[in-house]
Amino acid sequence: MKKSNLKFLIIFYSIILISLFSSFKNPAEITKRDGGPPYNTNAPGEKTCSGSDAGNSCHSGGAGDNTGPAKVAINFSGGATYKPGQTYIITPNISHPDRTRFGFQIVALRASDNKNIGTIKLIDTTRTRMQQPNYGSYQDRIYVMHIINGTKFSTNKGEWSYSWTAPATDKGAINFYASFVAANSNNTNDGDDQAYFTKLTITPDKSDVVEDKYENILVYPNPTSDYIYLNENITTKNDINIYNILGVKVYESEFKNSIDVRNFTAGIYYIKLDEKYTTFIKK
Repeated sequence: MKKSNLKFLIIFYSIILISLFSSFKNPAEITKRDGGPPYNTNAPGEKTCSGSDAGNSCHSGGAGDNTGPAKVAINFSGGATYKPGQTYIITPNISHPDRTRFGFQIVALRASDNKNIGTIKLIDTTRTRMQQPNYGSYQDRIYVMHIINGTKFSTNKGEWSYSWTAPATDKGAINFYASFVAANSNNTNDGDDQAYFTKLTITPDKSDVVEDKYENILVYPNPTSDYIYLNENITTKNDINIYNILGVKVYESEFKNSIDVRNFTAGIYYIKLDEKYTTFIKK
């Protein structure tokens, strides 16, 4: 190979390598440009927007969180409870008496183990974004946060909404952790910015669960020749099953307090309801 060609190749590949390495930035710095690095919601193991991030200055200049006049909240369209598989609207919001520039970050974690939970879908991608970090200690967590276009408001209140679908089964209590910034609009991270955080806990909706309000199944008359009647305080959505003495099911139906047994042959029968058992005799 001619020296001129070799020299050209060395220069060519050097330019490529320089370009590649110059594009590698601290992941926190990249995400900060796009709306803030993760791990700032005050969730377990995290800090807030007033903390220090390696190589990146944060808001409030070290001033304490929640010390300013702003009010922050997480509004949940389900109130304080969720039903498995249902979709809800989450609206983190902040109001301040004399500021109109705001930012936020939020994450949903299962209370029992602080694992990410639920399914997120953005409503307004021009003002918010999702981020799942590829560095740090909690890479399973998925955050929703502002982007630069979602920080300016015409009033003293900033709010953002997104949809969140609850897990398919009851997972117990769920915590939403959110942090906020009330900025002074000078485009720098300084001591005049104010940082806040809050937490919302929701629990499973138990309104459809019917608890057993009886200790035993009472059957009368017993023995019987035509009908049996069960105690009136039974409230259940489960079926009632009747078995003969050989264990063969001879009757199954939605629960009702009276059952026609005129066609049953004479003998002893077992009633099963809500994992409770009793017997009756057909004459």
